Amino acid sequence: MAADHDRCVFHLTPEERGAADVTLSALRTAFLADVDADDPARREYVDIHLDELDLSALVVDGSDVGRITLCDVTVDGTLDLSGAVVRHPVHIRDCHISQLDTTAATFEMDVTIDDTVFGTASEPSTCLRARRGSFERSVQISNAQFDGGLEFAACDVTRWLGFDDVTVAGSAHFPNLTFGTVQFVSTTFEQGVEFVGADGTRAIFDGTRLDTADGTLDLSEGTFDLLRVRPGSDLTCHLQDATVSEGRLDQPEDAVACYDLTDATLGDVKLDCEPATFDRYRFYRTRFDGFPFASYRTVLRANRWRLHEYVGSPVEADTTEGLEHTYLEAKQGASATGDSETASMFFVRELRYRRRRYAAHARAGDHSLAHRVDAAVRWLTNGFLDLIAGYGERPQRTLALAVAVIASSALAYPAAGGLVTGDEVVRYATHGPLAALDGLYFSVVTFATLGLGDVHPAGDIGRFIAASEGLSGAFLTAVFVFSLGRRVTR
Repeated sequence: MAADHDRCVFHLTPEERGAADVTLSALRTAFLADVDADDPARREYVDIHLDELDLSALVVDGSDVGRITLCDVTVDGTLDLSGAVVRHPVHIRDCHISQLDTTAATFEMDVTIDDTVFGTASEPSTCLRARRGSFERSVQISNAQFDGGLEFAACDVTRWLGFDDVTVAGSAHFPNLTFGTVQFVSTTFEQGVEFVGADGTRAIFDGTRLDTADGTLDLSEGTFDLLRVRPGSDLTCHLQDATVSEGRLDQPEDAVACYDLTDATLGDVKLDCEPATFDRYRFYRTRFDGFPFASYRTVLRANRWRLHEYVGSPVEADTTEGLEHTYLEAKQGASATGDSETASMFFVRELRYRRRRYAAHARAGDHSLAHRVDAAVRWLTNGFLDLIAGYGERPQRTLALAVAVIASSALAYPAAGGLVTGDEVVRYATHGPLAALDGLYFSVVTFATLGLGDVHPAGDIGRFIAASEGLSGAFLTAVFVFSLGRRVTR
């Protein structure tokens, strides 16, 4: 085509086409003739300047599957391929195209775009539209500049969608994208980028930059078999309601990446964190399906097993019910992977937030009196179980309480009427501090409910203390055995 400008309508200048009354329909006809020609050189469009080119709704299917190449092509308006079916590989390089529209188009072969500028800096509108487009092989875009936005809404890329060293000045939209692999390498989004509802096998963001303070990488509601995010700048990544089977969420050098995982489902996902940076990941009502809690036990312990603390700006504020649910999900996730220590810590936090919920219900005036009384009783019971045994996870608390009961009772018996032992009554007044030894003996026997009968209280107060200690001993022994059993079975 480059050899004969007189006969090729594409190589006329826009002014010459206007003078020759070359219509868009004539350009469509010439394009189809070039594609169907036996000479592959006719499918190479080099050094062309067009006002616009309308190839919408065409079936581009030549005599072979040779590549269609646009090189050093300028399109002042729209290169319209909407609704087209293209059965050739397409290569666009060193071009300047104000707008490329591939809405509802189908590309059966590879599409490659490199060293090309899209859009106009003075009019930063959407400069690449691929809404509902179907790319049955791959789309590779490299060393490209988009002076407007991108739209790949409800697009299907069967194999590979790659952006390498690309800058996007406008907003980038990839909602409900389905894909085999998407990879963004050294790509800069000067506004946010949206992947809401995306569904694919592998999604990789390597060196991705967001140049605005409020810009986000929105991956919410997406499903990813593998997700890797390695930011190149400060970044906020939204993963609400997303499902990530495996992957890695990294931190950039000398910058901060915040990941909001509210209502997400995490599998074997690695986090780039230390105790001081764990709060860059927000776990709120997050479900865990194989998440390796054991790998972060040191980090969790340093953060006192708190999951929900977050330095970023959460989309949804915490609630007491939400935090209770958060630690319930975490407990179940840790248990499923056999990490009993972590599961027990989350269980304690779950019940503590449940106690807060009971307290809130007991104070709430919009609940019935019966509901408020029930909540108050549950609050008291919950607190008591935490105090004496850490909800069955702290047998050492029960042991410490038992020792305190035995010791305090031992000191009380000689002062509360004394203890009858043989023919004498042992009191502090008659036996001095040594009376505590008899008190200790009787206290241990009473606590253990042995009932030997060789020593007994002399007064009513002492008998009341003995009865109370016997009940306490039976109860605390049962609690201790239960708590210890839980620890052993874990």
